[in-house]
Amino acid sequence: MKSKIFQKIEYPQITPIPEGVHRPFWSVMIPTYNCANYLVQTLESVLAQDPGSEHMQIEVVDDCSTKDDSEAVVREIGKGRVSFYRQPQNVGAIRNFNTCIQRSVGQFVHILHGDDFVAPDFYSSYAELLQSHPDATLIISPSISVDENNQHIHVASPLANIDGIITEFAEIQALRNEIHTPTAVVPRKVYEHSGGYYLPLSHTADWEMFFRAGLHGKAVTLDKQVAYYRIHSGSDTSRLALTGKNIWEAKYTVDMCMQQLPEKVRREIDNNRYSYIAGLAHYFYSELANKEMWKSSLIHAGWHLKLSPSKPTLKVYLTALARYVLYGVLKFDMQLLKQKKDMSSAS
Repeated sequence: MKSKIFQKIEYPQITPIPEGVHRPFWSVMIPTYNCANYLVQTLESVLAQDPGSEHMQIEVVDDCSTKDDSEAVVREIGKGRVSFYRQPQNVGAIRNFNTCIQRSVGQFVHILHGDDFVAPDFYSSYAELLQSHPDATLIISPSISVDENNQHIHVASPLANIDGIITEFAEIQALRNEIHTPTAVVPRKVYEHSGGYYLPLSHTADWEMFFRAGLHGKAVTLDKQVAYYRIHSGSDTSRLALTGKNIWEAKYTVDMCMQQLPEKVRREIDNNRYSYIAGLAHYFYSELANKEMWKSSLIHAGWHLKLSPSKPTLKVYLTALARYVLYGVLKFDMQLLKQKKDMSSAS
């Protein structure tokens, strides 16, 4: 029986393309928001392998940026080849992604964030993979993570596959996200059938969307890295971690994905349902403790205990609680002492 919580989920509808509209093979849709300084590299990486407007739509969809002018970058770098659309008002990243999908007209949609970029053989490599798997509903590759200066942070390995077909994709993606957005290409007809990005999610909307894309079809992968995913020091993940919303949203996403799996598969993986997220919570607990962010560290220790209850996780939680109380008292005492000194100086 399906959970009542997830029975009422409604995904944004993606309207099919009307008959008579030219359908290029590719739609490269580039969502932007205050990232014009990176957009130059993004556009140049696409235009370097542009097969022409007959075969590729290229459009920047700006979420009403306030700190820079992405349209000026499009004019300068695109030279009339790249179209531009600006949201009338800021709608948020997930709605902007859905706008990208709705405005796409190509057969295969590549959402390439305005701060990510691709290798010179990205589109030719994907086209070759699609020749072998024309019925694929999700096409990905391992990514290369880079920092603000294009320095490599991490090089991902390809998911296990047989002749490009990812083995047990749904079971893997239900429990953890193995895909970075710039590597993902989805046939537009899949969006038309299953809907767009789920609006209540923010940090994990792509995780759930890619799960749906591959669930009832075929997920395939290249064995080489041809897309670059940029990691910022002030990323959404870092901000969400302060309140623990990153873990809450990840748990909600796992529950959503699990509910859509066949019952037999759910039973097989249910015992490990939260293993990955519990590990993530422990990671953030340690990282935030090292930064002496005691409240946020305690929140993640609490999630770790909730997702993986045991004597060791209880000990971690009690340690985090003791630190929070101890350093909270010390901070209060220091503030009180400062107030007394200020009062003495004033008198």
